[in-house]
Amino acid sequence: MRDTWIAALHELVTALDADKVLPDVSAVASSQGNSLERLDQHQLQRFVRAGLLSRKGSQLLPTSAALAWHRADDPGLLVQLLHHHTRFVGELMEALAHAPRTLEQLRVLAREEFDLLWETTSPVHNRTTWLVVTGMVDHHTGQFHLTEAGQRLLPTLVLGKPTREGHEVAQLPPAAGAITDLIGSLDDNALASRADGASLYVPGVTADGGMLDALRTLTEAAIPSITDADFAQLVQDSFPNARSASTGRTAKDTLKALGLLQRTSSTTWTATLAARAWVESGEPVDLARIAHSSIGFFGELLSEIDTAGQATSGALAERSSLYLASRGKPLSRTAVTIRLNLMEACGLVARPSHTVFRLTALGRAFEHSLPRQSAGRTPALPASAAGTGQRPGDLPSSAPLPVSAGEAIAAELESAARDSADPRRLEKATIAALGYLGMPGRHVGGPGAADGTVRHGIGAAAKVLAIEAKTAAAGRVTEQSLFRLPGHREALGAAVTLLVGPGFQGTMLKEADDDAAIAVIETGLLAEAVRRQDHAPLTQTQLSDLVAPELPCADRRDALSVHWKALEERSALEYVLIEILNAEAQDPLEEGGWLDLTSLRRELRTRQHHAEPASIVEALEFLASSRIGVVQHSPSHGYRCIASVLTAGQRLQALGRQWTAASAIHGQPPA
Repeated sequence: MRDTWIAALHELVTALDADKVLPDVSAVASSQGNSLERLDQHQLQRFVRAGLLSRKGSQLLPTSAALAWHRADDPGLLVQLLHHHTRFVGELMEALAHAPRTLEQLRVLAREEFDLLWETTSPVHNRTTWLVVTGMVDHHTGQFHLTEAGQRLLPTLVLGKPTREGHEVAQLPPAAGAITDLIGSLDDNALASRADGASLYVPGVTADGGMLDALRTLTEAAIPSITDADFAQLVQDSFPNARSASTGRTAKDTLKALGLLQRTSSTTWTATLAARAWVESGEPVDLARIAHSSIGFFGELLSEIDTAGQATSGALAERSSLYLASRGKPLSRTAVTIRLNLMEACGLVARPSHTVFRLTALGRAFEHSLPRQSAGRTPALPASAAGTGQRPGDLPSSAPLPVSAGEAIAAELESAARDSADPRRLEKATIAALGYLGMPGRHVGGPGAADGTVRHGIGAAAKVLAIEAKTAAAGRVTEQSLFRLPGHREALGAAVTLLVGPGFQGTMLKEADDDAAIAVIETGLLAEAVRRQDHAPLTQTQLSDLVAPELPCADRRDALSVHWKALEERSALEYVLIEILNAEAQDPLEEGGWLDLTSLRRELRTRQHHAEPASIVEALEFLASSRIGVVQHSPSHGYRCIASVLTAGQRLQALGRQWTAASAIHGQPPA
């Protein structure tokens, strides 16, 4: 209960200061009675992040600041401590000093002014609750009010400034000793030798620091060492949804890939020196440093987001192939999402929407502090390959990786959009981009005419669309007369004009959006659609949202994202199902490797992958079809995998190559 929070915290500090107990919740609770019995390891870890507790090796101890508050019993000292370690505590108080606010109003303020992209009011509620129990804030009439005690304390707090895009600069915490050595060892060979990190899984919940808590819990358990059996049991005991042996193995393999665990015998593991340094420092950025040193496309992923401004996990997955040359194919969207979730937990990226990510100021500082691979080239070979000069399947070290046709078209479109000296370049690039999306067209240009025309749709349902492409070196078109466009459409027999440019000035954009015959498309979105067409291709019906004049420019991407997300989720579901069934087949205790639908759903939930039973069955039937044939179905036993994850991917990729070969033999049908 809230009214016991302060008393319980005093008891916790007393217990840990007196006994210096290990981070074992039962030991704390049993010695202190009911007031602490609800504390678990994750809650204790949140006290560590809040600056109330610290770690010394495997011991949990109260910090000096927590002891000072405990002895003085001064609520102001506690709030000062929370504010120092937690964003949006003093800033929340300052907002209430201006006017009372509701939880939702405070959430919006945190999002708009401080770049805290919370989707629910839960984080705000946690902060207001502490401020209420310390007497700094009061709640009545549906709003929070700053009390006199809060008004007296507020001037003593050093407040953070609202985020201003492009101007916020973050200070990176220094790396712990072993981690400094690890980062310093990252030459070209070391970067090239990092693991792919293609099958990462962290048990527990992702939100509200849950991923960091889970990784810390599992890492601490390996200090000084842990057996395979004990690790599997720990995963099952600590995370209710991770009940199978395969999830324990996958979690252990993930910690190994991230550089947190290393094997000491055929049955035992220990935390790496770098992992121990992170556990002791408690700095999330130290964990990110270890991850970058251990798996490919980590810090490089930040560079990709920085270049794009913001990016989706699907688009980033496609770009991963430029950094993982020996892998031969991009990472799955799930593998990239796990990386992004870890970065978000470390404060390196923010999530403007469910699938879109951008850098924080801390993320940008972190990115620039790291040695990283460059995109588009095969990394230098490790010393072990020096005898032959290259490994089987590698490209020569100086050769650029092949760039897909879609990537080349998208890159030209983005570049041409800002080339005001050559407007015809953007006109042609726009026609090429729409053509790649299945809308064939031709360039027209010239005075008094549209820049081009394309055809959207199939057969008799196809419609002619006029193209007007406008460049802007500064990224925003400020002058464009619309009154000539009806004449341009009439000359081409078009009903709609596609107005394409890198961005449009507000008044002009509103005028174009309000015109029922104009669809405004930003080149950034068109380039994204082209890139995504390589791995999440949309049909002409689905692409109607790209060219529909009734959709405002600002809503166009959200409409397309619905289709992209559905395709990506289906692909991720197929991949995870194959991964689960493969893990089950390799378990010597599970004869036959069969899993029924209920077991598969349970395994999916442990990987934070939620799907309806009908979608799971549909995916399994596809994987069991004769053209794919990597899953076997038995009415009495369920499903099992009869091919490796690699072979399953090869069979899926072969379908496209087989169609390409068939079109070369029989001729490509007209669009």
